[in-house]
Amino acid sequence: MNPSNSTPIHPFHPAQITFPTFTTLLAHYPATVEARARRKATDKILRPRGKKQSKAPASAPAPDRSEPTPAQRAQIQAEVDEILDLDAFRYEVLPGRVRERERADYGEEGGHGHGYLEKEELVKLVQWKMKHGIFRPALLGLIRSNPDSLVKTATARAFTLLASEAKDSDSSFPTQSLDALIKPLRGVGVATASLVLGLSGRVPFYSDDVYLWVCLGEWRSEGGIDGDGVVEERVRKGVYKRGNGELDVKYNLGEYRGLWEGGWGLRGRLGEVQWTEVERVALVVRYGDENEKEEQSKKGGKRKQDDTTPTTTTARRRSKRLQR
Repeated sequence: MNPSNSTPIHPFHPAQITFPTFTTLLAHYPATVEARARRKATDKILRPRGKKQSKAPASAPAPDRSEPTPAQRAQIQAEVDEILDLDAFRYEVLPGRVRERERADYGEEGGHGHGYLEKEELVKLVQWKMKHGIFRPALLGLIRSNPDSLVKTATARAFTLLASEAKDSDSSFPTQSLDALIKPLRGVGVATASLVLGLSGRVPFYSDDVYLWVCLGEWRSEGGIDGDGVVEERVRKGVYKRGNGELDVKYNLGEYRGLWEGGWGLRGRLGEVQWTEVERVALVVRYGDENEKEEQSKKGGKRKQDDTTPTTTTARRRSKRLQR
């Protein structure tokens, strides 16, 4: 979409966002991911036992919760700490290990210099994925069923193929490297394969947050979901499930290719931004107001709005939906 179109576009729109706004949102990530983790942990621990609750749409108000006991507060904090530890593992520890193995492997006879993952590292990476997104208990069992040696050889081959695919162009779609993970490894689909390859810094992770922002032009404001389409329209088109508002996409190669193309367009316009930065900004765009609301509830004051905070609500007309 052309930002110069006469229809006003929100400053968070992926076709309009500026580098200063992008970096401002990126700075909100640590507080946003912690607020998100605390909200999820609190909902989980304070939910009445034996009462099954459907997931509310992203636009629904937060459920009322009673004041937690000291024991519950400690339990909530333990869950938050676990998520933050997994976050550091995903963004700092594991990419560093892959780079170290790449350097070491490059010096070995026959080595290709592209790193690999151990089985327990893949398990922990998928744990991070489930903590950030939709929890699927069967997935972790499938991941654990893969032999240690297969995880190492499959990931090593995938990183090697990815480097080869990137020789012609960094923006070459990584079909072969995705297949090298999806075909041999149980529990690894397109989204998980993209997460593994994303450790190299060359590939975007197919997260719900990135898909909703880059492909569907969606962000969050005080009134709930905002952007190129309202929730009801997305339900009608099958993006969200009826009843619980859960995202209902297929996580297939076609959708990932749309995310790939949209992400490269965003990076090409903004300049020197990394895929992991796009991923973190997308989470802030989707959930940033959770942190703002938590802070305001503590202060008991009213937040001042501007165009560079995750909760901006303006009188701008909604723009047309981005094409995948």
